[in-house]
Amino acid sequence: MRLRVLALSAVALIAYGCATTAPPKTTAEALHGIASWYGEEFAGRTTANGEIFDPLLLTAAHRTLPFGTIVDIRNSKTGQTVRVRVNDRGPYIGNRVIDLSYAAAQQIGLIEPGTGEVEIAIVKLGNGEREAPAPFDVTIAEAPKTAPVAEAPVAQAEPPNVAFPLPTPVASPEPIVVDRVDVETQHGDVITRKQVSTDGTKIEDVPIAVVPHTTSSSGPVHHAAPSSKTGFVVQVGAFAVEANARALLDHLTVLGERAWIDHVDLYRVRLGPFHTRDEAVQARAELESRGVSAIVMTE
Repeated sequence: MRLRVLALSAVALIAYGCATTAPPKTTAEALHGIASWYGEEFAGRTTANGEIFDPLLLTAAHRTLPFGTIVDIRNSKTGQTVRVRVNDRGPYIGNRVIDLSYAAAQQIGLIEPGTGEVEIAIVKLGNGEREAPAPFDVTIAEAPKTAPVAEAPVAQAEPPNVAFPLPTPVASPEPIVVDRVDVETQHGDVITRKQVSTDGTKIEDVPIAVVPHTTSSSGPVHHAAPSSKTGFVVQVGAFAVEANARALLDHLTVLGERAWIDHVDLYRVRLGPFHTRDEAVQARAELESRGVSAIVMTE
């Protein structure tokens, strides 16, 4: 009986020790390497975890860290730090270890140099949330085997049979009549709009505004519409949806800035052009003093 009591006591002590022992603390993993950034040229595209990339959010691309991982990025040269969330994969070229969004790179001074040496501290590992969906596998059943047939002649007397119904002919739609065309252009100092004439037979230029030659020293600078000369521009945003670009353009107009939209693959809201980079940098500084982020680009 005494041996049984001692054995039960030992088991109880072991269970108590296991229940009260605190789990070991995990320390933040520190990494080191070269970082770069990517911005408006990828705006509106889908990231590796299924989100829509926004260069003005604090995000990053890493090759292996789970999606949703929070990391602190410290610029080894300046000491500036930014906290980002991993939502994309890369970089896959060069010797870089991480790519930051434009907004994140701007906070630690990596926009102008393009790349820089950084220290990466993992704050919290993510659960890989919002992973891209798995590929959908489609299996096509094999056709039943039939007895071999004789080789068909080279020239067939009749066309082969079609196993699916042909679409029924659709009547031609009614012709579309364009009754309004809004295209704004600049000829010298006059901005004109192309529109259909009242009789509907031709497209004509209608003056709508005159570009001012001078600006007020006390008020905001009004920049003219773009010219064909090479220079610098201040880009305030790039959007895949035209309505978003128009909304930003209206906001800049309220602030007294003369902006315009350049559309090739994206709708880019820009100011300028400027003859020198210093003029463009000054215009960007004025915008940022009003809470509007922008970048200087070569036209």
